[in-house]
Amino acid sequence: MTFDQIIKDLENKKFRPVYFLQGEEAYFIDLISDFIENNVLNESERSFDQTIVYGRDTDKTSVVSLAKQFPMMAQYQVIIVKEAQDLKDLAAKGKTAAKKKEQDALEAYLEHPQPSTILVFCHKYKKLAKNTTLYKMLEKFAIVLDSDLLKEDKVPDWIRQFVQQKGFSITPKAALLLSEYLGNDLSKITNEIGKLIISLTTGATINENLIEANIGISKDYNSIELQKAIVERN
Repeated sequence: MTFDQIIKDLENKKFRPVYFLQGEEAYFIDLISDFIENNVLNESERSFDQTIVYGRDTDKTSVVSLAKQFPMMAQYQVIIVKEAQDLKDLAAKGKTAAKKKEQDALEAYLEHPQPSTILVFCHKYKKLAKNTTLYKMLEKFAIVLDSDLLKEDKVPDWIRQFVQQKGFSITPKAALLLSEYLGNDLSKITNEIGKLIISLTTGATINENLIEANIGISKDYNSIELQKAIVERN
């Protein structure tokens, strides 16, 4: 399922029992996780019915036990497993009976999830192997997001779209400068743009002069200008 489809369903309060958000691009994983964390329950309900755990501090059996509980004050309880890639042997085939039982507990839960639980796994910077039993179960019974890194040649267009969504515009050269300087790390890009537009009025255009003054990227000394100078034999 795509990022846009998942967000649209969440905005329409169409919730699913299990979300598995995985991939090298953490930006989209964080957006979905943050939306669920901040919007499914109101502030008073979160104290009773929202639990956030970290993969390095828990295990699959404990997560399943939490997920099987019933909400206390709200229609749903929300369980978010951050840094789920740190869960030990998440999708490995256990050789011992204990490991096999632990793995089976998670897979069994996917087949029969608690309807009043929204369970979110944030599995960053890598993906599960598609030939594992867990991945096949997730594909069948859960919402899976594959969050891939944006190709570098696509970043300037993405920057322009993001800036437009914020109510501003950006020149092609300024978008290229940001892309060249920050690469395809969308979290860094959105953070820098966020700091930049604080001082701008809605509808303003971000140009290379603003980039140089506020982010420190030289509009004159970069690979774009270098290539231009070489072509012009300057």
